[in-house]
Order: sequence, then C-alpha cells, then structure tokens
Amino acid sequence: MTCPACGTDRSDSALSCPQCRRLTHAAQLEDLARQAKAAWRVGKFAEERELWSRSLALLPEDTVQYRSVRARVDELDQQTAQAHPSHPGWRKASMGVGPALLLLLGKGKLLLLGLTKLGTLLTMAASLGVYWAMYGWALALGLVLSIYIHEMGHVTAIRHYGLPASAPMFIPGLGAFIRLRGVRLPPIPDARIGLAGPWYGLGASVVALAVYSITHIRIWGVIANFGAVINLFNLIPVWQLDGSRGMHSLTRLQRAAVLGAVMTLWWLTSIKILLLVAMGCAYRLFTRDWETEPDNTGLGQFLAVLAALALVGALSMGATATAAAR
Repeated sequence: MTCPACGTDRSDSALSCPQCRRLTHAAQLEDLARQAKAAWRVGKFAEERELWSRSLALLPEDTVQYRSVRARVDELDQQTAQAHPSHPGWRKASMGVGPALLLLLGKGKLLLLGLTKLGTLLTMAASLGVYWAMYGWALALGLVLSIYIHEMGHVTAIRHYGLPASAPMFIPGLGAFIRLRGVRLPPIPDARIGLAGPWYGLGASVVALAVYSITHIRIWGVIANFGAVINLFNLIPVWQLDGSRGMHSLTRLQRAAVLGAVMTLWWLTSIKILLLVAMGCAYRLFTRDWETEPDNTGLGQFLAVLAALALVGALSMGATATAAAR
C-alpha cells in the first residue's frame, strides 16, 4: 500500500504511515469517534465503550490518540465497576427487614433499596423527629416518605444509566440528597436524572391526593399539597436544585418556553412558589450555558412535570387552607 499523504510504501497491516505517521484508518476512526460522542450525549455509555474499544484496534499504541481513547475506556470500566461492585455492597447493610421488603416488592424492589442502608434509616429517623415536632407525626411521616420517594427517583434514573450512586441521606429539616460518585454527566442524562426526582415526587403526591379525594381525610390533602410545593421548589433552575439540572440540556429558546409555561401556570393557579421558578428560568436565559441542539424530550418532560405538580397543588390547596384555619 502507498500512503496517500506522502507516497511512502507501507505494509497492509500497518496502522500508520512510517514516514508521516498518517493513520491508515483515519476516516473510520473519525466515524467511530462521531458515533461514540453521540452515544455519550444521550448516556449510552456501554455503546460508547464498545465504539471506543473498536477504535483502539485501529490505533497504534504509541500515539496520543491511543492513550486518550484508552483512558476513556478505562474510565468507563471504572464507572461500571463502581456501579456494580463485586463485593456485597448494599447487601452487607441489608439486615432484618430489608431483604424481606425487597423480596415482597419484586420489580419494585429498587424503591426500597435505600431502606437497606443504615445511614439512610438513621437520617430518615432524625428528619422524622424534626418534622414530628413541627407538624405532628402524620404529616411528618408523609413528608419523609415523599422526600424518600423523590430521592429514589434520582437513584433509579442513575442506575438506569449504569452509574454509581449512593443511597439517600436526609438532612433533618432541610430535605435529603444523594451522591453521584465522580461521574462527568452529559447534558441529556444529567437532565433526565435531575427531573426523575420531581417525577417520582409527583407520583407520591398524586397517591396522597387520590386517597384524600376518596376518604376526605384532611391530612392526605395536606401531604399532597406539601409534596407538590416541595417538588416545585426543587424545579427552581438554580444552584444544585433539580430544575437546574433539568435545564442543562435545553436551548435558550426552550428555556424561554419553560419560563412562559411557568408564568401561565402561576396565572392559572396562583401558586406562589411558581414565581420563584419563573425567576430562576429568567436568570437561566442569560447564563450562556444553554445547548445548541434542541432536546425536545427533555423540554416535554420539564413542562409536563411542572403542569402536573401545579395541578396537584391547586387541587389540594383547599385541604391546606382548612388546616391553616384550624
């Protein structure tokens, strides 16, 4: 074979020209890199790893490109190992009721996975005590469970992408958090993980609202309203809140669409927390961290969870007003 760049003869098996070092499979490598970056953008990390691994076979080992690709493959392997540790991990902390609960729920066992961690149980108990002193045991229990379900939404989404995540840890009186261990997230997976919490929180609020509608027991309506407001607060797109991550994948125009929707929802429902969400959306129009490629799915999810939470908040507002009057 002859190098098309410098005309030097080279063997059929050579991965680069011995004279000018031009890569033999340059066009194929560019296509593999393009596909790998596309897989990374949407969080298909297993597919990304497979594409980079194919690239390694076409690169000379003494090149900068080989070392860069090798480092990315190793990073993905480490990421997978952390997400699926070979040691018992969470199972070590699964004492007593944990395994039985997981077995009972079958496919829904992931939702209870956090309850097998001692740190989660202890901080949850501490939060329960704080809220109990503030609101009474019934509302305190409802709030703690709603927050837990919200956080497990994040955990479920993280595990869907094959990433390592901690169990929820509660901060008494302030909420809860999870740790995403040292992973660089692309915009789209980051947005999906961010919005997963409010989506799960919405589910908890809808259940509470349904029970309130059937039984007319006021505390269920209050729990539904608190859950809706807390999740709307989390959708304020600033700092480390879920709304900030949800906006990560949106273009500037899409962010403007979210702002318009929030203002419309505030006008329809008069839920005050929506004004804070609107202020955050307005701020994110000028942070210059918007994406250039639209994420229509992400926009739809953001708008849908906003509208649904606002609806639950509006429908349960009467129960909260009754509670305040008493």
